[in-house]
Amino acid sequence: MKSIEASLTHETLLELFGYDYKKAYGFFSLLREKFDLDSPLPAYSNRASSVLKIKEEDINLHWRGVRAAYDRIRAPYEIIDEKSVFFSPSLTSSEFPVPFLYAVGNLSLLSKPRLTVLGTLAPSEMGVEIAAEAADFAFEKKLVLFCPLMVGVSSLSMAEMLKKSGNVIAFSSQFPTKAPNEQLKAQMIDIMKRGGLIISPFGPAAKMEKWHQVIRNRAIGVLSDKVFLVEEKDGGPAWRIFDSVDPSSSLRLVSSHMMNRTGYSFVLEHIVSGALQFDGKKDFKKLLSPKVRLARKAGADELTLDLF
Repeated sequence: MKSIEASLTHETLLELFGYDYKKAYGFFSLLREKFDLDSPLPAYSNRASSVLKIKEEDINLHWRGVRAAYDRIRAPYEIIDEKSVFFSPSLTSSEFPVPFLYAVGNLSLLSKPRLTVLGTLAPSEMGVEIAAEAADFAFEKKLVLFCPLMVGVSSLSMAEMLKKSGNVIAFSSQFPTKAPNEQLKAQMIDIMKRGGLIISPFGPAAKMEKWHQVIRNRAIGVLSDKVFLVEEKDGGPAWRIFDSVDPSSSLRLVSSHMMNRTGYSFVLEHIVSGALQFDGKKDFKKLLSPKVRLARKAGADELTLDLF
């Protein structure tokens, strides 16, 4: 598989450096300059040890553990590296650099225009209604629905889109074949059955950690160009994704139905700062502005997957 050895090396470095993403990526870049990363790490670990200041036997021990995790994955998956047309350079320019994305499903969806829908884990009745309207709009305009794989607004919106056999990309905080819970496992299977895509910045050896959501959320922001925040309390995770989206090249729409509720002052603050205001279904058209950058086109084969 393309990039698998480089991916194994990166995950080994993450383990060796205690999941210090910036340090691991720095050494990964250094090794890339000195060695052929398409070769297994043990092939040059004796020379890499002087670069990493780590014993060769420790490097090889961690590499074998990572290799075993990859070998346990039975479903087909794809590795998206920094050379891919689907990869954004911004993914490697943060506190948590991510040089690979892992995907299962229909990669060609990444070349299509998409709408990111965000929101709280426990939406109000109005939030539920608006989440469904967002899916209706995406389906009508032939947009791919792009959401974090989590319960609440995102899951509800994806469920509505899947009912219509629309296109869905779910972004996970675990390797794409690993389900966070039974409810989301069922939705993941539905996404795969209906030709969707699940992607993640975490490889097969990554263990589930709460802070993974920070890395996932930033990656979603980087890869989004049309974003709609349905409902979220001040300081909630949906706001952090929303704020990580570049307003100079993307369109950011936020529902005003939260505006007068206690604990939802961020809505007005963001609208005053330039976010687009959503008052009703007619305002979805604001997301069709030509300001949004065009999705990159690329030929990609659709992968078939027999999950779980």
